[in-house]
Formats: sequence, C-alpha cells, structure tokens
Amino acid sequence: MAAIGDFRYKWNMVNDPDAPSETLGALAGDQDWIIRSAVAKNRNTLKETLRILAKDPDPMVRQGVASNPHTPEDVLHEMANDRDLMVKLIVARNPSAKIETVRQLAEDNNFTISKNATESGRV
Repeated sequence: MAAIGDFRYKWNMVNDPDAPSETLGALAGDQDWIIRSAVAKNRNTLKETLRILAKDPDPMVRQGVASNPHTPEDVLHEMANDRDLMVKLIVARNPSAKIETVRQLAEDNNFTISKNATESGRV
C-alpha cells in the first residue's frame, strides 16, 4: 500500500469524485500546486476550503477554484479582480457567479475577458 506522502496516492484521492471532504481539506495544504489545484476542482471540496484556496499564491490553484461550481458567489466576485487573466476568464464562465460579477467582467478593459463574460449568455 502506498504511503500517504506518495504523489500517485494523493493524485488518485483528489481526483476521486467521491473523495471525502475531510481528505480534500487535508490535501488542500499540500506542498504541490498540482494536488492543491485538483482539490480546488473537486465537487466535494468544502466551501471553507475553497475560500482558502482562492487566495493561493499559485494561479493554477486559483483557476481551479474559479472553475468549481460550488465556489461561493462572494468568493467568485472577489476573484473577478484577480491579477491572473485566466482566473478572470474562468470566473466569467462559472454558472455560480452572481450576475453582477459577470456584468463587471463584461465591462473589463481586457477584450478577451469582456468577450468571455458576454458569451456566457448571462449579460
């Protein structure tokens, strides 16, 4: 049996659609951004954990949070001001984002972000 620190073991855990929330919460603090990013995308990740990961220094992790339909609306609204353009693009397409958030992104000075928000079909 694999040790808990083994990458493959952790990778399989965070990509399991039925992974327990407690396990995902524990792995949200992993040193490897790839593991944290997968936790951010998992449907069973608790909202509290997503709130923490939304402030992760790695943009790939924040992109995972932005794509998760279970991310709280207020977190998505904050992420609409993220310094990473991909985070903004993904927030614009998240069906859980408030309409105000999508409108804000539709008015963004960056054409690609504005276009993605408009193409979401919500504004």
